[in-house]
Amino acid sequence: MYVIWDGHELIWSGDGREFLRGVGLRYLKHPFFEEGFKRLLTEWKPRKRYRVCLFLPCAYGKPYSQSYIHYFIIRALKSLGRYYEDIHQVIITNAGIVPRELEEYYPYCAYDWNPKYETSEVKVLYREVTCERLRLFLSRFRSYYECFVSYLRWDSDSYAALERACSMLGIEVKNLAARVNEVPPHELDEVSLGGYYDDPDLILITPTSLSKLISGLREILSARCCD
Repeated sequence: MYVIWDGHELIWSGDGREFLRGVGLRYLKHPFFEEGFKRLLTEWKPRKRYRVCLFLPCAYGKPYSQSYIHYFIIRALKSLGRYYEDIHQVIITNAGIVPRELEEYYPYCAYDWNPKYETSEVKVLYREVTCERLRLFLSRFRSYYECFVSYLRWDSDSYAALERACSMLGIEVKNLAARVNEVPPHELDEVSLGGYYDDPDLILITPTSLSKLISGLREILSARCCD
């Protein structure tokens, strides 16, 4: 039987064979993730200068755009009418810093890091490694963006790492996510399907939080600049 397509061109780093499921140092600084991030800094660049760099959380579903949470985020962003033109989406994950256009590439489409298995030591390590990756990413590509925005849980390790990296570089980052006390409990119950889904990032797809995201982005995009 002839092979029509084997997806080989969608291998960003690594061998394209192993599914990287686990939590800990091996799955934070795996050689495939390290190689992929190095290649990002040396061989990749944003396709244009964007008004906004929007940092987003990772998700269990791969590619991210097919996940429950990213589906609602993308749908909200499309309502702005400037989905591709002005906003560049970048996902923060244990696998590295992943621009939306690389989400279907291996290894970013073939890993699973389950936060429920994180220890306090792993959480500290995640913040340190992610902060350094973000610092390098921002240093390399900051000139491609007018401003930086996050849509991350306020209490997440990814936001802590991003905030630290931006502080080190003197970059302002606005977090447009709603805080827990701003979201009515019935909204969380609804998006979790009555508690069926247990994911702290579900707060990001509540109507209150999505409304804050869109209103915040509208304000930024309608301004003459983001400084």
